Amino acid sequence: MRLTALLLLAAAASFAPSSFAQSSTHAPSAASNSQISESTPQPAWKAAIEARRQQLISRNGYGTDSPLRDQLMKMRATDQAARGFASAATSASAKQALAQKLPVTDAELTAELKQIVSEKGWPTIAMVGIDASNAAMLILTHTPDHAWQQQMLPQLTQLADTDKIDPSSLALVVDKSLVAAGKLQRYGSQFKYVNGAMAMYGVEDPGGLDRKRARALLPPIDVYKEQLTQIYHLPASKAIISAAPQN
Repeated sequence: MRLTALLLLAAAASFAPSSFAQSSTHAPSAASNSQISESTPQPAWKAAIEARRQQLISRNGYGTDSPLRDQLMKMRATDQAARGFASAATSASAKQALAQKLPVTDAELTAELKQIVSEKGWPTIAMVGIDASNAAMLILTHTPDHAWQQQMLPQLTQLADTDKIDPSSLALVVDKSLVAAGKLQRYGSQFKYVNGAMAMYGVEDPGGLDRKRARALLPPIDVYKEQLTQIYHLPASKAIISAAPQN
């Protein structure tokens, strides 16, 4: 299997779903607001996601626990570096070594996140800011402990429903959990390397997929596929594959 395939299978669409709608964990400056207003008009779906993210930030603030925010962002950097995203100049042999160490890295990050949750509860936007809160969800998305992942979903769903966390990051955890259980995913976030391309795992409601994605602050599925193509340098096929339960 090619190295790219190893990284794809390990990452399982790990990039932040709102990477096209970035917001700082600190208040934006007047200059940055001016630059945004003078930029090219965004597509409607993108503007809606950015507006909703800003609403979440306005409602919850930028986080009150700075040390925990820094810890979570460091954990996110470790997670992404382990998947070869730290530097485009990383050699093929180095990426191969990273892929082989990935299970250990994910287990260590899971243990660290469990300790955080046990001591302080789930990192909400109000606690650590939206970026660090999403970093915690990224770690949960990649955890090998699927039982714990499933156990956390009711609490996280409640937090998302009450605007205390970003629903777009939760959507990936929901899909990852469903795929791990051999079920249809909900938001179409999970893909697998098949015959030289990325194939999407089956979804619950193909006809309503974009509506569900919009409610979860995710871009249309065609836009998402293009994002994955740019990240992994692989085409997205029209094939739909079935998930098998993971042991």
